[in-house]
Amino acid sequence: MAAQNEKTVPTVEKLIAEQTARVEAAMAELARLQSKSVAQMNELVEGANRVAHEQLAFAEQIGGEWRKLVLAATRGAADLFTPKA
Repeated sequence: MAAQNEKTVPTVEKLIAEQTARVEAAMAELARLQSKSVAQMNELVEGANRVAHEQLAFAEQIGGEWRKLVLAATRGAADLFTPKA
């Protein structure tokens, strides 16, 4: 029985070491994938932020152009209805 224990202990130790190595490799891969995912999400957020800023700037520009047109139309209408001497 002692001889069998002498053979079993190294086998069990080897299996534990192999399993530990597999878990470590899996965790390293998980960390790599997590870092890649975070980088991709950062890119997505930065892109969405850039687009939102561009949309706000465009809305501001359109609003300014609209105000100019309304003012010009109002002045034009006022000129039409103002009596000329």
